[in-house]
Amino acid sequence: MSVRISNDVLQVFNPVNQEELSTLPITSLQELNEKLHIAKTAAENYNFSSFFRRQKLLSQFRREIVKNMDAFVETICKETGKKEAEGLMEVFISLEHLRYAVKNLYEALGPQKRRSGLLLTKKAWVEYEAMGVAGIISPWNYPLILTVSPLAEALLAGNTVVLKPSEQTPLTTELLKKVWDKATGMGDLFQVVYGAGEVGSALVSSSLTDVICFTGSTAVGRKIAEVCAPMFKPVILELGGKDPMIVLEDASLKRTVQAAIWGGMSNAGQTCISVERIYAHENIYSQLVENMSASLKKVKCGVEDSEVGSISVEVSLEKIKNQIKDAESKGEVIQNGAITEGWFIPPTLVINPSPDSKIMQEETFGPVITIHPFKTDEEAVKLANGTGYGLSASIFGKNRKRIRKLSRRIQAGAVSVNDVLTHYGIADLPFGGYGLSGIGKVHGKEGLRAFSRQKAYMLNRVQFGSEIWWYGQGDFFRGALRKFIKIFYA
Repeated sequence: MSVRISNDVLQVFNPVNQEELSTLPITSLQELNEKLHIAKTAAENYNFSSFFRRQKLLSQFRREIVKNMDAFVETICKETGKKEAEGLMEVFISLEHLRYAVKNLYEALGPQKRRSGLLLTKKAWVEYEAMGVAGIISPWNYPLILTVSPLAEALLAGNTVVLKPSEQTPLTTELLKKVWDKATGMGDLFQVVYGAGEVGSALVSSSLTDVICFTGSTAVGRKIAEVCAPMFKPVILELGGKDPMIVLEDASLKRTVQAAIWGGMSNAGQTCISVERIYAHENIYSQLVENMSASLKKVKCGVEDSEVGSISVEVSLEKIKNQIKDAESKGEVIQNGAITEGWFIPPTLVINPSPDSKIMQEETFGPVITIHPFKTDEEAVKLANGTGYGLSASIFGKNRKRIRKLSRRIQAGAVSVNDVLTHYGIADLPFGGYGLSGIGKVHGKEGLRAFSRQKAYMLNRVQFGSEIWWYGQGDFFRGALRKFIKIFYA
């Protein structure tokens, strides 16, 4: 494992070489409760703070992250096994989402006028107000991006935050907390707890948290939803994915292959929106398989001079190996060599595995792509929608009308056309899935609003003695209303 838990301590290891990186004490349930009470007290003022104050704090935070960029890259790479370019991308995307959220705070959450209809003497508007204390549980596969995004949105929406990072990758969050405290001097607004399932469960079930944001597995997300439902506590759940790529016969073969390789292999495939399944039209299928196989063998994986890093968590490593072994007994498997050291999986292409194989039934979360033929667009849609997951999808081709029709039938929170993964980096686009892939949205205006309560306001602008529909108007009101209905709505 990249972490060992013993004597109430997290021992964090580098998954590439098993070098011990650090130890962190596990937060006790008593300490968690104390932090929650601190957050609740701080929320009494911060929930009603001005947008200007929130923007100032998060801008200071952003600038301090930039100052510590190299430290973040080094920490991310050491505790996850990523390559340097991938660590840099985490920093870049995190900063872009921070910048966007700060810049667009007023547009997303400022008072919004609403029409008062026929009630001309009334003024109507909507405001977005903080929920209180946000409990955030972040994952291990992108320990900076998937922590900074919900953290920034929750804080900008006026909430205080108690955050638990994955026990597998706590060091990036430890650094993030130090940076926040130094940049803002407001440690009570953002607090961190460390531990495994027990700590996370207590954070979710606490009466002191007002909204829960979780990124992780569908199984854990379902349990969180079940805990929060009786409490009517809002949840934002960004869960698993098994994203399909549909390749039409008029697609650019070169671009398709390059996109599929990068979309399936970047971060060693440990991306919830990575390309896991390719469905290619039968007219282009054989050629695509040939080109994919050739390109795959050029992608290097390993410790030195390579593009694909290691698997970050041992349980994931074993799951991926079992899926590949099962697929070998049911179909053709093409790999770029064999790796005998470290937690590496060579880039892998599985040719048309049977529907009952493990690799088709489970999320893989590794550098493995399956490829299948289809005959009709109807078949492609059915295959793409067949897993229950609905995080994102991609379609490659040239006929815009056909692509538009297909994309509207794909059950996914996002569809990319002639591209993959890049939509996540567009800060104005909301991100979230359907079905087994979760509930709610992060990013964009929707992400800021997800951490807010919407409240409707109305103001009476003209002071009459009474309204005509109040008691005491008798036959006059009823007669006038009948005439109005017949004239206005007939």
